[in-house]
Amino acid sequence: MNGKPQQGGQDNPLEKLKQELKNRAITQFSERELFHPEGYARAVVRKANITAVQLRKVFQEFKAIVDGLRKDNNLEKAMGRLYKLYALLEYQAERGVLDKDFKDLMFKLFDNIERHKSPKAFERAYELLMAMVAYSKKS
Repeated sequence: MNGKPQQGGQDNPLEKLKQELKNRAITQFSERELFHPEGYARAVVRKANITAVQLRKVFQEFKAIVDGLRKDNNLEKAMGRLYKLYALLEYQAERGVLDKDFKDLMFKLFDNIERHKSPKAFERAYELLMAMVAYSKKS
């Protein structure tokens, strides 16, 4: 991949990233693919129907999980907290305060972490969310 998420006939970076997350570990994505201005972080933020406030809320919840993992290195505890985040995002999407396509992307990201369970998977997902926040508009 050349870092441009709109390949393979799919113009929607959310759908493209969801598909990529099914096929390979988040830790296998290059920095260019994720963080470059033509990469997924910026493209997803531009395409998703999500406000900067909503994105920061998801990021803060995920950051708390990663901070806990960094502190106690307990992967099972981090996974338990991640499972709770699924429920929170589902609830927010059903209430209409979180875009369902974005929720689906987060579920695919979390599924990827579960499949490739490692501190590195959590860290890479954290970096992706942090880049999305950085690329999001102020609000």
